[in-house]
Amino acid sequence: MKHGLLILLLGINTASAAPLQLDLPRLTGDGQVSLNSVKHRPVVLNFWASNCVPCVAELPLLNAQAARQRRTAVIGIAIDERQAARRFLQQHPASYEQAHAAPPANMLMGRFGNQISGLPYTVILNAEHEVCTRRLGRIDASWLAKAVAACT
Repeated sequence: MKHGLLILLLGINTASAAPLQLDLPRLTGDGQVSLNSVKHRPVVLNFWASNCVPCVAELPLLNAQAARQRRTAVIGIAIDERQAARRFLQQHPASYEQAHAAPPANMLMGRFGNQISGLPYTVILNAEHEVCTRRLGRIDASWLAKAVAACT
């Protein structure tokens, strides 16, 4: 009940569903990014694109989250052309795993609750990889901290 009350108090948009699967190529092109590789761990998924100005502002928060709380995995999902996304990350390095989903990725984002395909889009999965909360638009440090705490 503690988590349910906390979620209610925070006004976090929650959605309970069956555990989700994710298998995408790494942005670097070598191997796959899979939720199976982070079994039994909460996950922060962040959908972004190189032409998304708010995505740049979120990177330091997500880098800090990945460094600070190793129990929670952070995965970026570039909804972009591979070369554009790689150039973006050369200018704005990310310290966490990056997957690639070539546009349009409407179906992929829809599976995670983003029916309008807006970016940036952040989803917090609990340890069973069920959607715990999500946010369309730029996140801030306060929202990220509260959402991760409520979902872990």
